Amino acid sequence: MMPKATETNPKYSREELISNAEVLFGVKPEVLAGALYGNDRKEFTIDEMRQLIKAFLERRVS
Repeated sequence: MMPKATETNPKYSREELISNAEVLFGVKPEVLAGALYGNDRKEFTIDEMRQLIKAFLERRVS
């Protein structure tokens, strides 16, 4: 019997993601700061962050 995989997608701290924003997501760190505004979580997967960035960039400006 094979052991269960615990975590398939690693999570990274906010600071790690912001400091590597241009390499990982092709956006400036300021975009990540905006996408994370009001979010209290400390760690995210790459896919979760991509979804937050997409939602932030598609938000309507009033």
